[in-house]
Amino acid sequence: MNLATGHFALAATQVTPDDLSIVFAGDFCPVGRTDAAIIAGGAHAMAAPLHEVLAAKDLTIVNLEAPLTTIASPIAKTGPNLKGDPRAVEFLHAAGFDVANLANNHIRDHGDAAIRSTLDALAQGRVAHVGAGLDATQAARPLFIQRKGRRIGIVAFAENEFSIAGPRQAGAAPLDPLVNIEQIRAVAAEADITLVLVHGGNEYCPMPNPRTLVNYRAFARAGASAVIATHTHCPQGIEIVDGVPIAYSLGNFLFDTPFPDRPYRADDLWWQGLVLQLDFCDNAVARLKITPVDSGPDGTVARPLIGSARTAALGYLDHLSGLLTDDAARSELWRAWCAEQGPWWHDYFRGIGTPEALLKRSDPANLMVLRNGFTCEAHYEVLKTYFAMMWDGVPAPTPAVRDRLHRLQNGRIA
Repeated sequence: MNLATGHFALAATQVTPDDLSIVFAGDFCPVGRTDAAIIAGGAHAMAAPLHEVLAAKDLTIVNLEAPLTTIASPIAKTGPNLKGDPRAVEFLHAAGFDVANLANNHIRDHGDAAIRSTLDALAQGRVAHVGAGLDATQAARPLFIQRKGRRIGIVAFAENEFSIAGPRQAGAAPLDPLVNIEQIRAVAAEADITLVLVHGGNEYCPMPNPRTLVNYRAFARAGASAVIATHTHCPQGIEIVDGVPIAYSLGNFLFDTPFPDRPYRADDLWWQGLVLQLDFCDNAVARLKITPVDSGPDGTVARPLIGSARTAALGYLDHLSGLLTDDAARSELWRAWCAEQGPWWHDYFRGIGTPEALLKRSDPANLMVLRNGFTCEAHYEVLKTYFAMMWDGVPAPTPAVRDRLHRLQNGRIA
C-alpha cells in the first residue's frame, strides 16, 4: 500500500455525483489554550485553514476528547481530569463537523452531570453524537444517518479505563470484542455503510499492539465498511483488509497539551495528526485521501501540512503502514516498546505490595493504577508481553532496534 501521495484507490472507478465522501478527524480536546481561543471567539479563525478539507463533504466525524461542562466534579482516576467549555460546539460548527464521537477515556472525567451537560450542548448545537450516554444502554446505541439515499450506521467503543458506562452510570460504550462483533453485525444488517470507531491503543507508540491488530481486523470482517481509531496521540498506519480500510490511529486533531512540563518541539508527534477522507462508491470504499495536519505550538489552529513537511509526514505514514504486514519487524519493535515500558510496572508492583495490603491501607491512588494496568487493554498488553519476555528469557532488544523505535516515535524513518 503506497500512501506517499496521500491518495489511494481501492477500485478503478470514476468519480460520480453519487459518490459519498466521509471525513474523519482525530482527537479534538478543548482544554488549555485550545479552550481559551474558542471562548475568546476564535472558532471560525481556528477552523479556517481546514475549510477546504472539511467543507462540502457528506459527513464529517471527530472524536470529542472531553466533556463540555462548567461543572468541576473530577472523578477518582489515574491521569488528568479534562473538560472543555460548552462553547466548544461553536468550533464543531465552524469546522463543519456533523458527528462527535464520545467513546473515549476522558468523557466521564467529571461524572454523570458533565456527560449530561455535553449531550445537551451537542443537541442545542445540532451536532449528533455516538459512543456515550447516561447509562450503558444509551452508550451502546448506534447512530444512523441518511446521506445521498444511503443509511449510514455508526458504532463506537472505548478501551476499559475509568470512562465506561454502567447500568446506572453515564459514560462510554466499552470495547468488548465478542460483544462488539455482534453489534457490528446487527448494524451492518440495517445499514448500507457501517462505520466502526474505536478509542484505544498504547499512547505515543508508533504501531498498534498485537491484540489491537486482531480485534480491528475482526471488526472489518464482521461487517464494518471502515474501522477508524483514535487515542494514541500519534499517527499509526493504515491497511486494507478485505476491501475495508483500518486506520489504527489518526493522532491528535486539535489538543493543547495538558502537561505544563511538556514544551513544544517540532518533532513531537503530539502536534501532528491525520484527517482521513473515504469516498464510497456503491456502498464500498473506492478511494481514500489523507491530509496530514499540524496544530503546534499551542493547539489553537490545525493547519494542513504543505511542501516538504507534508511529503515527510506521508512518507512516515507509508512506512508505518508497511510495518502492519511485516510481522517480524513489527514484533521486534513491539518487544522493544514493552522492554522500555515494562520495568516501570515491574518496579511499581514491587513497591506497592499486594492488592490485599492496599485495601487494608485504604490506598485508593495506588489501587487505581493497579486497576488500570489490568483492566485497560493497552496497558495489559504491555504487562502480558513484558512478563512473558522475562519468563521465557527473551533477549533484550538490540541497541539498533531500540534506536529504530525511538526514531519512529519522533516521526523519523531513518
